[in-house]
Amino acid sequence: MSSSQKNLKLTRRQYFFIIIQTQIGVGILALPFDLHTAAKQDGWISLIIAWMLLNIILVFLWMLAKKYPEKDYFKIQEFVLTRWVGKTVSALYVIYFSSVGILILLLYSRMISLWVLPNTPYWVLSFMMITISVYIVCCDLITIARIYTMFSALLIFLASLIIYSVKDSKLMYLLPIASNGWGGIITGVDKGIISFLGFLVTLVIYSKVEGSPKDKLKTILYAQFTVFLFYLCIVLVTFTFFSTKEMALVSEPVLYMLKSYQFPIVARIDLFFISIWMVFVATTLSSFLYMAGLGLRRMVNTQQNKWVVFSVGCLFFISSLFIGFDLTKLDRFQTYVVHGGYIFAVGIPLLILLISLFRKNRNKEKTT
Repeated sequence: MSSSQKNLKLTRRQYFFIIIQTQIGVGILALPFDLHTAAKQDGWISLIIAWMLLNIILVFLWMLAKKYPEKDYFKIQEFVLTRWVGKTVSALYVIYFSSVGILILLLYSRMISLWVLPNTPYWVLSFMMITISVYIVCCDLITIARIYTMFSALLIFLASLIIYSVKDSKLMYLLPIASNGWGGIITGVDKGIISFLGFLVTLVIYSKVEGSPKDKLKTILYAQFTVFLFYLCIVLVTFTFFSTKEMALVSEPVLYMLKSYQFPIVARIDLFFISIWMVFVATTLSSFLYMAGLGLRRMVNTQQNKWVVFSVGCLFFISSLFIGFDLTKLDRFQTYVVHGGYIFAVGIPLLILLISLFRKNRNKEKTT
């Protein structure tokens, strides 16, 4: 890659689609069920509250990135926390991003096994997906962004299939609102925030995007709003398609809903939906593979991308084999990763922001 290519920055449109592709992935099939389990028919309210809280978090992350516009998130850690503490934190982030990538592989493979290929071994399903992601991430970030932008057109097909089901919706299933109290709704906020956890990519690649800080913030918020609208559409349509009692019995309500329809050309719309959904799983996995690889490169101070990506990809694949289709291990691992998300996507960035502000104030005092 030439030096001129290395200096190229992402456009705000490419930034927009990277955020969308990182967040919309493996979780969309189970999101309505998870929200309903926590808040019943009021799960859509939990999602709205989660989105509002997330916007506040994103503003704080933007404030941190804006203070160091030429440094990616891993360089910011070394600058604010000192070199060795920063590298230690970067190592923890590599573990976290790898854990999310492994979880994506596990959930994807399980879903494909349940709905499409029940007799195919786990390692075959996960190997095919990780191979695609490694191939994508071996490219430079500009190329990855172009691929994501192209694939984002498929979101129209997913949204269209969901909206088609509106004709059989019954709004009465949403009533009465808040009948179970606000306790369940607040519990559901946790499930809602989890569905957005890919938002950390906004901080990791912020320095690689062109434009003023205000323009970048607008792009972040617009992308987040787009993801929110898509999620809200899925939740409202499934909540009004299935009754409260039915929702408690279907763990993948989106697929069960689409399975009830057929077109003259496409008999199994649920399988058609899954085939497009797989593309979004691949891009989400690729984003976490990229972030884990970037963190590892910053740790060992190397510019070699391909062997780092290949190594991390092998880590994803081999580590996931120890869990496979074991539901007990999968549930336990998912719990750890979800709890870790709050620490790494919210807690540590906010702590680094506070430290950076404290250091700035101390430097001002010294100069005066």
